Amino acid sequence: MCFKIKKTATGNITKTGIFLLSLVASFSSVNAQVTDNATIKLSLQEAIRYAKESNKLVSVYRTEESAVQSDLQDAEMGVLPRITSNAAYQRYTRITIFDGVLGDSKQLSKPPNSNAGALNLEASFNLYSGGRHRSIVTDARHKTELASINTKEQEATIGLQVALHYLEMVRYYFQEQLINDQVGRAETRSKNIASFYANGKVTKSDLLRAEVLLSNALLGETTNKNDYAISNQRLNTLLNLGASTQIIPVDTASLNLPDSAELENLLKDYAGAYAILKARKQIDLQENRVALAKSFNHPSIGLFGGYGVSYPNTVVFPPKAETFAVGLVGVRVSYEISSLYHNKYKVRSAKLRETGLKQQQSWVTDNIQQETRTLAIKYFEAVNRLQVIRKSIEQAEINYQIQNTKYANQLSLLTDLLDADNLYQESRFNYIQANIAALSIYYRLLFITGKL
Repeated sequence: MCFKIKKTATGNITKTGIFLLSLVASFSSVNAQVTDNATIKLSLQEAIRYAKESNKLVSVYRTEESAVQSDLQDAEMGVLPRITSNAAYQRYTRITIFDGVLGDSKQLSKPPNSNAGALNLEASFNLYSGGRHRSIVTDARHKTELASINTKEQEATIGLQVALHYLEMVRYYFQEQLINDQVGRAETRSKNIASFYANGKVTKSDLLRAEVLLSNALLGETTNKNDYAISNQRLNTLLNLGASTQIIPVDTASLNLPDSAELENLLKDYAGAYAILKARKQIDLQENRVALAKSFNHPSIGLFGGYGVSYPNTVVFPPKAETFAVGLVGVRVSYEISSLYHNKYKVRSAKLRETGLKQQQSWVTDNIQQETRTLAIKYFEAVNRLQVIRKSIEQAEINYQIQNTKYANQLSLLTDLLDADNLYQESRFNYIQANIAALSIYYRLLFITGKL
């Protein structure tokens, strides 16, 4: 099993590979409860999907989306009539009456007595207000849609981070195989040189240099393992798994590079790009706010009614100690004339902001197109590099074998052999890095175009 690369427009790239995959571990289901010290097996797509479902930051965005949905429901409730009720009871003191200006005074009871009370029920219903309520509901609906876009963008952002860390783990996995191979060559070479030195065929310097190279290879092995563990921990955080969970990437043998046709399709369709979607929704919001600002220039018409019970009866004179009930219904029309000049600049500023957002949308679209074209160029550059590196690996391997044979026969210096070994190792490292770089670019393109 190996890295597989499909045919691209830059040339014919056949299926190639580097090393066999041999992983033995105990696996548990991704959907099951993952505990500390667990080991799970994940493909790249499974890791992305799992992160979108369980990441903590994505949950924050989903909570905000629910809150905005509640705001929309609250705005929609505004169409219902407003109903109020009130009740009151008063007990009056005796009335003090003065002759003239604070002259002689006398007291008498409030007619018909000192008690008073009322119970009222009132209702009002908006018939017309220039489309104000409709604009408020539309504004809330646009905010809900924008919150949904933000949630999906955050899911894609987390998915991209997961993809990049996953690919890093794949890179470290293959580098471990190369480093193990290098350590094996260094150990064999060190033993051979020690034998040569014992027989007086080489100097002490050759022996020391061989041991130093072996030590460096062992140090590189440790560094690579630590880097792998760090990427594993970062992936655990993104997937909301236990800190000690060991993730085993199972796509080390089946990660494919897309062909040129698939990449060209990505470059043609920007409709799902999150930045463009958000820019369009901001324009929708601002257009609605223009309509909301204009609504204050229109009259308001409302239907109102009420029914109440009061004591004493003050409808007649003199008041009588009796309870009376009365209801009313009517239409209220109001128009704020000052809105003609108070609201003028509010409407103007709202329109100017709408124009600015449309200009921003054009810039965002151009920027995304430029960024995707740049990534596409770098992608094909990485694919071309794979072709060149694959050939250089073959040449470096042959060169190493020649230098190894010549050194064993005392026909070349150790420096030549070590240079050949480093060149062989470096070319294979470059192949892995170019392959992972191309895949990383591809997933960035998926994210930018809104398809991740």
